[in-house]
Amino acid sequence: MTMKIQAMLDWSPEEKTAKAKEWAQSLFTLRLQKATGQLENPMKIKELRKDIARLKTAQHMSAAEATAAAAEAHEAATASSEGTEQKISANEKSAGETAKPKADAAASGKGAKKRAAALKASQKKTAGAAARAHTPSKKSSGPKGKTAVPPKAKSSPRRAARRNSS
Repeated sequence: MTMKIQAMLDWSPEEKTAKAKEWAQSLFTLRLQKATGQLENPMKIKELRKDIARLKTAQHMSAAEATAAAAEAHEAATASSEGTEQKISANEKSAGETAKPKADAAASGKGAKKRAAALKASQKKTAGAAARAHTPSKKSSGPKGKTAVPPKAKSSPRRAARRNSS
């Protein structure tokens, strides 16, 4: 059942989506069999999950190749209509843009908002911890010597009156 990713890359997009649906249904069936105790080989689940992951990787690789090919075709079309000086600036722009998708990949896609919120929360926690770590203790922050503040009473007069009346 284990497939090689090179073989999956040769499939058409329709075949890939059909296989993905088929394997997802098979995975559901295997999990159901496992829950009811009818599954004979539990390793089939692991193999099928890995095959599905390989298929998704192949789909993404095909999509990336198609995007790259379209970008090259677009660049070639615009480069032929521009002058020589503009070709150089277009190449510089495209060279500068190649690093951007990697940085933007973290900010887009599934769960990007949750990741951004988690990052913001962790930054708040670390900033708050750093601020608390450097605050002086109560002993060192007050004036030296005796203060005019009377010590706290152990209990309020009302509580003492309640205790005495009981």
